[in-house]
Amino acid sequence: RMKQLLTFAVLFCIAIAEGFGQKVWYNPISSSQLTYIQNQGWNEDGGNYHRFPNRAKGKVRDKVWQLSCQSAGLSIRFKTDAHDISIKYKVTQPLNMPHMPSTGVSGVDLYRSDDQAFCFGNYKFGDTIHYNYKVDKEIKGKKEVEYVLYLPLYNEVTQLEVGVPAKSRFALVPAVKANPIILYGTSIAQGACASRPGMAWANIVSRTLNRPLINLGFSGNGKLESEVISLICEQRPSLVILDCMPNMGAIDSAEIIKRLKEAVRRISQLPNVSILVVEHAGNSNVLTYRAEGEKSARCNQAQQQAYAQLQKEGIKNLFYLSKEELNLSPDSWVDYVHPSDFGMMQYASVMSSKIKDIVERKIK
Repeated sequence: RMKQLLTFAVLFCIAIAEGFGQKVWYNPISSSQLTYIQNQGWNEDGGNYHRFPNRAKGKVRDKVWQLSCQSAGLSIRFKTDAHDISIKYKVTQPLNMPHMPSTGVSGVDLYRSDDQAFCFGNYKFGDTIHYNYKVDKEIKGKKEVEYVLYLPLYNEVTQLEVGVPAKSRFALVPAVKANPIILYGTSIAQGACASRPGMAWANIVSRTLNRPLINLGFSGNGKLESEVISLICEQRPSLVILDCMPNMGAIDSAEIIKRLKEAVRRISQLPNVSILVVEHAGNSNVLTYRAEGEKSARCNQAQQQAYAQLQKEGIKNLFYLSKEELNLSPDSWVDYVHPSDFGMMQYASVMSSKIKDIVERKIK
């Protein structure tokens, strides 16, 4: 008799939990041909949140491969009528850095797609990272709302799931792959030192222009390498942004010119592609530390020479963004070179305007 009562009590509690608090969890990694990982570029392997395909391992330098396993720029889109949205996932690397918080290195970021409204989530970092979002305001006339979830900028993600209450509607949105922008750059392109993923300048640009953007920013390792250019040439981008000068300081000027010219020549062979070459934006301490300013200036001068030579060769749809156009102030950086959220917004604003200008010129 007592055993029957205990069994009934357990079943009753389970029923109550299912009715009031139970969540259904959805895994964006699909076993089908359909991919739900936005901005991934290569999804031929499935089952991961890496930026390069597995076959790139051993072809690119080991450090570039390791950084490509970090999920900078990747996102997941989904539609739901839920007001309670939870995210849980695991990462393989340290949660933070001295100059960049856990929310930027290892956190996620949720935005409402229609109006780019930011959703704040309570978070807890541990062996499993948890974010929980409460969204009680709706867009009029829409029962289901589309959201975009930005993944960590500086960590490798595993086992990610999105949870909503059991009776809620939920659908993942397939990845958009047509005519992406490809960004090849440095730690600044990867997202250092944004306080959260949505504030990385590349994610701001992608969100502002509503365009897919494949982020190939590799911290300390954006060096215009032939192996990376080969992978870029496998894609069909509408625009390739080359923003590598902050990592070229240890490379002599002749080699910078050689690498940039080779990269542009190869990419320009792709159909209907534009190329934007970006200068080193400078340093926060340029007025107080001469060597830093001289190094970035030398890289920019070499790039200017390469650009002039490419123009003489008649390379079409080749554009340039200067340090003066970027116009970052000393307070735009967290340290000597990595932008703060303020600097990221400045960078993104100038970049978005430049891209719009390129698109308009191409149409004409």
